[in-house]
Amino acid sequence: MAFVDGMEISLRTRLGYLGDLRTFCSWALKRGLLKNNPINEAMPGKATRRRIMQAKRTRRMEQVLSVEECHLLLSWTEKNDPELLVYPVLCLFAGLRPEQEATGIDWPSITISHITVDATIAKDGETRIIEPLTPNIVEWIRFIDSKKVNPFPLRNLRRRWDRAKQVLGRKWPHDAMRHAYASYHFAKFGNAGLTSKNLGHPDLTLIRKFYNGTVNQVDAGRFWSISPGYGSGNYPCNDLGSLDYPIQYQSELI
Repeated sequence: MAFVDGMEISLRTRLGYLGDLRTFCSWALKRGLLKNNPINEAMPGKATRRRIMQAKRTRRMEQVLSVEECHLLLSWTEKNDPELLVYPVLCLFAGLRPEQEATGIDWPSITISHITVDATIAKDGETRIIEPLTPNIVEWIRFIDSKKVNPFPLRNLRRRWDRAKQVLGRKWPHDAMRHAYASYHFAKFGNAGLTSKNLGHPDLTLIRKFYNGTVNQVDAGRFWSISPGYGSGNYPCNDLGSLDYPIQYQSELI
């Protein structure tokens, strides 16, 4: 226990470490290597654990960009640095990880039917296919493709993105765009399995525990309506009820 007690870490991190140690000691107990699990007595009570997890969930809600902030970020980028536009589009509407996936993907991996995140850039080292795509990101992909310029590689990304983020006028939350995708996607479509698959999560735990209820369905509908110029496009898939669109979204209305 001195190992954990001597660390300058948050209660949430301490709880995580203790949980891992308890699992290990339980394994050792089953094999007769220990007479009891010494971690059980050190674990905080249910009320404390609930308070710790609620604090983390509150922080996660604060990390989600509002619909207005997403509008502002995209419109500023479209106007002032259009060649950078693909970066927030992929992070916000496809949930790509900003540090490695959105920067390492190539244009041929992005189509109007699906987006392929290759194993070489995926965090877990496994290729995943993001599909079906929502109607608005299809419009964004077509809009970017209409410029007839390959948007990759994203040169001087840090400097350019730091400039774009300033439009929000507040501290940039960690992983804000990916958190936005997870929150708005789950709120709109209510399919933890689909949201988790597209994000590359190994199971449904994170979605159900931290993203359930972070945003409401009205705001989720507004988020998935954000498209180039923020007007209605002429594409069949602009209508979530269209028979030309994948069955997962046909019953949903923006």
